[in-house]
Amino acid sequence: MLLLTEIEKVIPISKEMDVATRKKFVKRKVFKTESLHETGKIARELFFIEEGLIRIFYHNDSGKDITYGFYTEGDFVTVPESFYTQSASKYHMETLEEGLIYAISYTELNLLLHDFPEMQRFENKTLQSFLLKASERIVALQFLSAEERYDTLMETQPSIIRRAPLGTIASYLGITQETLSRIRNKKKSLFDLDQKRIA
Repeated sequence: MLLLTEIEKVIPISKEMDVATRKKFVKRKVFKTESLHETGKIARELFFIEEGLIRIFYHNDSGKDITYGFYTEGDFVTVPESFYTQSASKYHMETLEEGLIYAISYTELNLLLHDFPEMQRFENKTLQSFLLKASERIVALQFLSAEERYDTLMETQPSIIRRAPLGTIASYLGITQETLSRIRNKKKSLFDLDQKRIA
């Protein structure tokens, strides 16, 4: 079970913790474009992705759809500021592929943490991951060029380039779809040129 493998990277798992975790995380099959959380509502669940691709997005003042983040296999995902404070969210969460996830409610997670205090270390690691991802996105938008942002995405989440719709990738990078297409074509041309030189 990938979920337990990820937890065990941070803390050892006892038999009792194994049983409790399997019981409290509910397995769920999801379909493409399925909504997991809606704007204006409280995020009640934390998800672990066994298979599939999920994105978090919001709508700006002009109503444009802006992708905040992509999450793939092995990732935990929720709207953290809503889930951990149990307050209404400005974000929406949806699947981009059919997949398999495990869900735990806010209440059940707190019960798990109460019964196994050592799991607090793992939750702290998850929170750090959310914060780091948010910080990296802010830095990229403020200090990197469009092409550098694309290169960073290629380095950190290469599967997104193949799996996510171009429009969602463009909005995540803070560029138009046309600019994204130009960058991709440039990269392809350089790659083709390198291949010819090698040949």
